Amino acid sequence: MYRRIQVPLLPRPSRWAGLVLALSGALSVAHAEEAVQDGRAELARQKALTDSLINTLVDSGLLSREKAQQLLQQAQEGARPAADAKPAPVIRIPYITEATKTELREGLKQDVLKQAREERWGEPGALPAWLRRLTLEGDVRVRFQHDGFAQSNTAPDDADYGFGAQTNTDLAWGPDVVNTQHNRDRMTLRARLGVHAEMGQGFDAMVRLSTGNDKSPVSASATQGNFSNKYATYFDQAFIRYNDRGELLATAGRFPTPFYGSDLLWPDDLNLDGAAVSGRWALDAGHTAFFTAGAFPLQELEISSRDRWLYGVQTGYALPLASDIQLRTGLGLYDFQGMAGEADTQVTPVAALQAINGYTLTEYPKGVRSKGNTLIRLNRPLGINDGSTTSTWGLASRFRPVNLTAELNFMQFYPVLVRVGLDVVDNLGFDLNDIRRRSGISDLQLSKQTQGVQLKLTVGHDRVEKAGQWLGFVTFRRLERDAWLDAFTDTTWHLGGTNYQGWSLGGQYGVGPRTSMGVRYTTTHNLGDAVVYTPTLSNNATLKIDVFQLEANVRF
Repeated sequence: MYRRIQVPLLPRPSRWAGLVLALSGALSVAHAEEAVQDGRAELARQKALTDSLINTLVDSGLLSREKAQQLLQQAQEGARPAADAKPAPVIRIPYITEATKTELREGLKQDVLKQAREERWGEPGALPAWLRRLTLEGDVRVRFQHDGFAQSNTAPDDADYGFGAQTNTDLAWGPDVVNTQHNRDRMTLRARLGVHAEMGQGFDAMVRLSTGNDKSPVSASATQGNFSNKYATYFDQAFIRYNDRGELLATAGRFPTPFYGSDLLWPDDLNLDGAAVSGRWALDAGHTAFFTAGAFPLQELEISSRDRWLYGVQTGYALPLASDIQLRTGLGLYDFQGMAGEADTQVTPVAALQAINGYTLTEYPKGVRSKGNTLIRLNRPLGINDGSTTSTWGLASRFRPVNLTAELNFMQFYPVLVRVGLDVVDNLGFDLNDIRRRSGISDLQLSKQTQGVQLKLTVGHDRVEKAGQWLGFVTFRRLERDAWLDAFTDTTWHLGGTNYQGWSLGGQYGVGPRTSMGVRYTTTHNLGDAVVYTPTLSNNATLKIDVFQLEANVRF
């Protein structure tokens, strides 16, 4: 059974007006039977239903009130036939049952709502898809620091103990030390801002800016109180990463240290250039095994193929000892390639030495080195004590450390955790005969000081994220002279470097969302109980340093 209805053809409206007309047309089809009986009443009904549907979209937050008014106006203008419009053709519409009408209405409603959600209709400040993949993150730390030096400390210009930029000694361990007796108070600022991009299918990327300097690889803090009131900013992270559901992780660029361990070897602010691959496998009964390998360029030399690299591998295992006690261990082996110094032993003028043998290519440069590692003078020919030339220093020992890390987590008082950590390192690269050959000092007597240990107890929340959360820690550390490269050491302990032992006590307390206050006291003294070099250089210098830090942290 068919009814004959006159339907005019309308001019093509805008996209929004077309949506409203499509909704109105669907409603008019659903009420075609009534429209035939009373055209004017049907037009009023259509307008009321259209207004109701648009109001529903407004109430649902899919359309703004201004956009709704524009749609109604466009629909009315689009519905007026043109003055020269041709007579409308006759369109046959089949009779539609009430059940079919209901089904059509529900189907149309779901389609419209789905499209509105996908295209984010009416949402203020809707961002394009590529921008929605980006996440901003960062942190700001403001710190007051007091550096206290004992008045009994050895003077910094005493060459007998390896202090100062001396030119008449063969060895040194702190040639850049300029202050050993004057206390220092300062304010420091660390600010970091990063952009994280989720690319999909396991790929992501990160770019982060940070305060700091272009020499030290471990410090991101800037000392406040300069007349320019400006701070240098650097890219401290920039990497591409692939994550295969947590089982395989591959990273390339500049990124945080990928190895498991404490700040004995890996300070919090240390980032490495290069590439690393990590694998993690979940085994039975909560057991987990992991493996990490990486290669990291430290210095690329334009006029030499002896570039400096760090290679590292680490394997580890995590297992539950009880229902609320977990043990995690890691064993790592590292190799600092090309770092050992090569002294020039030719009896020729200093200017010619550099041109002939290029001893400066093996220099351990000022600004990178800290203090503590045994250094050999590279530009002192055998039999010549040339005090007119500034000394060029290189590392005496090679560095091939092996590192054992273990951590016990007690969760009986969750969310408060008790954690005990042990970190041990031993440099297997120390070889006295090799040092004698490279230094050109055949009778060199150098004690082997190549081990380090740290024991740390932490009590509190795993992370201080909210007001009222807290954690506290106490740490003992002993780090011998050539156990680890002093350029990669924490700048709080002994103000950086090696050749010391001491204690650190501190904690954090949450004062707001991702906002905390921290305090820390560290006291250390150098290891001066053994002779390093006889007969001219001693290790019996006194260097005691106390560091107090009070800081505010905000993370976003």
